[in-house]
Amino acid sequence: MNDDTRAFLAAVLDAINIPAPATFGDHEAFSRLLEDRVLDAVVALTGALGEPPAADWGLGWHTTYLRTQLAKKPPTTYRHYGADGGAV
Repeated sequence: MNDDTRAFLAAVLDAINIPAPATFGDHEAFSRLLEDRVLDAVVALTGALGEPPAADWGLGWHTTYLRTQLAKKPPTTYRHYGADGGAV
């Protein structure tokens, strides 16, 4: 697998692999954010697979697009457990 493909797949994984909500009450915000991030991933995947109008933009462009969109939607709108096991 080349570096561009690996970077793109990592961005797609980052889009859909967000922390689980800490409580049932956080599930709605989690679901809404995940849905938004999945839609961004679908747009990037569609373009990367050559769908017009993005057919000639290249995998690097789609990776940058997806990373830019994800940066606008960090998993900070709900409480979840961080890497250290504490609620964030």
